[in-house]
Amino acid sequence: MDRKYIQSVKPLTDHVLQVDFISGSRLLLDMKPYLDKLRFRPLADPAVWNSAMTNGIFVRFGNVELSHDEILSMAERAH
Repeated sequence: MDRKYIQSVKPLTDHVLQVDFISGSRLLLDMKPYLDKLRFRPLADPAVWNSAMTNGIFVRFGNVELSHDEILSMAERAH
């Protein structure tokens, strides 16, 4: 059974990712602190950053992928 959690994603300026959830909640996730990590370095390229898309469970930027759970974990660590 495929559960969908993410309704849409939108890459904003200054490497902030807007994530709209099926529940109606919205998260603004600051990705700047992660850009120096090897895994997230491609997101510094505007073309990659602006390619953000979701299938409802994962957010993908080209070859960089984040799960719903990982996004929530990243948001919790920021606070």
